This record gives sequence, structure tokens and C-alpha cells, in this order.
Amino acid sequence: MADRRLAARMQLVEIEDASTTTTWSRHPDDEPPPGIPLGHPPVLRWWPVAVLVVLALLAAAMLASARDRAFVARIVAVPGLVRPLDAAPAPLWHVRGRTANGTVLSAEGALVVLAEGDTDWDLTSHDPATGDVRWTVPVAPVSRSGFESTSVICPAQAADVGSLVLCLVRQPRVVYSDEASIQEQPHLAVLPLSARDGTRVGGWQVRGSVVAIDRVADDLVIGIMQPDGHLQVQRRSGRSGAVVWSYVSPVALAQLLSATVRVMPPIVVLDGESTIVLDVDDGHALVTGARFTGLQVAALGDRFATWAPVGGGQMRDVDGTPLYALSSLPAQLAADDGSEPGLVMVDDGPQLGALDLATGTETWRTRTALDPRLLVSHRLVVSGAGTYGVLDASDGRKLWSVDTGDALAWPPLSDGTLVLGTGSSPDGKPELWGRGLSDGVRYWAVPLPEHVRHVDAVGGHLVVRTPNDLIAYG
Repeated sequence: MADRRLAARMQLVEIEDASTTTTWSRHPDDEPPPGIPLGHPPVLRWWPVAVLVVLALLAAAMLASARDRAFVARIVAVPGLVRPLDAAPAPLWHVRGRTANGTVLSAEGALVVLAEGDTDWDLTSHDPATGDVRWTVPVAPVSRSGFESTSVICPAQAADVGSLVLCLVRQPRVVYSDEASIQEQPHLAVLPLSARDGTRVGGWQVRGSVVAIDRVADDLVIGIMQPDGHLQVQRRSGRSGAVVWSYVSPVALAQLLSATVRVMPPIVVLDGESTIVLDVDDGHALVTGARFTGLQVAALGDRFATWAPVGGGQMRDVDGTPLYALSSLPAQLAADDGSEPGLVMVDDGPQLGALDLATGTETWRTRTALDPRLLVSHRLVVSGAGTYGVLDASDGRKLWSVDTGDALAWPPLSDGTLVLGTGSSPDGKPELWGRGLSDGVRYWAVPLPEHVRHVDAVGGHLVVRTPNDLIAYG
């Protein structure tokens, strides 16, 4: 009986499975309590927005990085500019000993230095960051007693010369010898070397009275004075010596005045008692000036300009065709990044101006005694005497200038955001100053060695030279 009563009192109870997901509790009227949202918890509802924000930040960072890389690539590609610096430069490595004519060039990314050793002039390729030697080769013996001085040079460009290094060695003659030896024509040995490992890749000689030799691409342009005063100019392959083109001046250029040859792509300028302009590609004459007129020439990318005290000047197309008259000769800049492609800078002594390249119309004029040096990032870097500064290249406004108090030992350089100029410490020691290109603010000052002679941009690398040392900075 007891069991039946207990059984009668027992009720079936439905137990909910614990694994079943519980729902938000409901108000008796089936409405959610105030302040409690429907659906998922708040954090989960906002995760797509957070993802979008992160993606936007990553995209902005990638865009900025791409712009930085593009800026660096643009500056590095301009001969005469320094690779953009991340911080104040410091000495990386140096080469002791006298360098031949200060010869240093960039070849396949390395810095190649020609320096005098104990017995030879040695050409050495260095890693630009560490100074580690990649290869070294002797190119000529040093001067010996009883012989003329050995002259060695490796013509270079401000840009990297690529896979071929060309060196010239003037073969010394005996100082005291018989008449036959004295009458022997001087000659130069041309040594083509691989920039990769320094191996010889050819060799040839130049005989005659050489006026000038300069490099263009992988060729040499050579000027040789003839006995009658006429000037022969040839473009020859750097590897083999094969003649690409040859030109002989129709008149004597050096009866009363000495003659010179300058390679200024896209032209070659022969100067002496008259001035002749040749096409650097095929050697044909583009302009021939009258004798003793003092014709001056400036190369401007795919154009060139001529100017003389009598008759004025002309802007000319690459084939020599006159385009418009000029009242003065355009300035030749050490570096131009093309940021103002429609302008030509002119230097009129106490004034600087800019002309429209297409028409020759003057766009601005500024009174200054400083000379134009570089055009980079829409800024014109100028210098003269003991002062350097910057003008806005678009309108000629003076942005800033600094008077160093002493004659400039070398013209200012730029890395696209800074002007790298000469300066001095409070105790008068030489320094390299980095000033903002647009505002002139001095961001750093780096000590330089005593007796510094040159600070140059070589293939984008910063190189400092003294009489007895060559120092790479970075």
C-alpha cells in the first residue's frame, strides 16, 4: 500500500537536456528587457568593422611603402643625386693613398677606385656598404726614374657605368734619349675591364697628340690634334677600338688658341678658334660657329642651346634646327630629376630666370647672385661664394639660404629631401650639414676630415675625398 501511495504521488517530470543551447530570458510580455539587444552579443556584431579598419590601415601602409620605394628609385636613377638617406651619414670605409685624379666610379653597384700602390696603380672594386674588396687588378706601374710620369685615368660618369670599366694609361717615354725616341708619337693604352671580376675584355691603343678623351655609354670620344691644327674627333668602341664615326674639322682650331673637346650628350662640342657642335650618335656637324665669336653651348636633354656675345642665342632641336631666340645661355645643372620638365633655367649674372621650354616665354625672374646647381623635387638648389640655398623652381621664390662665412669647398648635393652642404663646427672644423630641402632646417651635422677637397655623389653613393684618402659615407 505504501508503495502504491508513493507511486500515486510521483509525477512524470520532463528534464531538459543540459547540452541544449539556452535562449535569452524573456519578459512575461514576450518583449526583451530594456537595454538588452537582440541577436548575438555586441562584440561579435562589430567584428566586420574592425576587420575593415585593419585592412584600410594595411592598405595605407602598403601604399606609403610603395611611394617610398618609388621615390628612392626615382632619385637613384638621376645622375648627380645621393641615394635618399635614412639618418645622418657616417663613415663606412676608406681607401688610403693618393687616388689618380680622384678617380672613383660606380660600376654594377660597386665603387671602383683607382689608387697608387707601392709598385702599381691598382684598380679595386669595393662593396659600397662595407668596403669589402670584390677584386683588384694592377693597371700600370708607378713612375720610374728616368721616365716621364705615368698618367692613369678611368673616365666615368655620374651614373653607374654598368658592366664595362675603361681605363687609359699614357705610356711614359724616356726623358733622356736619342732623337728617334723623342720624335716618337705619344700613345695611350686603353684597358677594357669587366666590372664583375676585373678581367681584361680587350685592349687597343691611341696614337697622336690627344686633346681630350671622354666616355659616352660603352664608347670613347677621342680628340686628336693634327700637325696642321685641324682637330680629328672619333667615337670608338671601348672594347675593341672599332671606329663608330670620325670627323675632321674643316678649319684649323688651334693655331692661336688651344682646342678642347667636350662630350655633352646629345652633342659633342669642339672648341678653339671656332666652335663646332657634333651629333654624339653619328658625328655629323649640327652647328659651326664663326672664328673668334666665342660661341657657347649648353646641352639640355633632347635639345641644346647656343649663345654668342654678338648675335645672341638660339634654342635648338636635337638635329640643330633653331626653335626660338634666347637672350642668354641656359644653365647646365649638375643634376635634374625632371620634376619641372616644362622649364629651362637661365643664369643672367645678378638674376636667375626660368623659360617655358616649348615657347621660350619667361615664366619668372629672381634677383640673386647665386648660381643654379641642382633641380630636384620642384626645388632649385643654388650656391655661390660662401652661400647656398633653395628657390621654388615653379615661381622663383626664395625659400631659404645660409651663409657659411667661408668660400664653399664644393657645391651642395641633395638626396631629394635634404640639401647636403658644407658647414663648420663652433671650433672651425669642416662639417657636412643636412638641411631640409624646402625649409632649410638643419637636421644634422656630420664631422668631415681635415683638408676635405670634394664631396661627390657617385652612382648615388656619398664619397668624400682628401689629398690622401677616399672615404665612403652612408
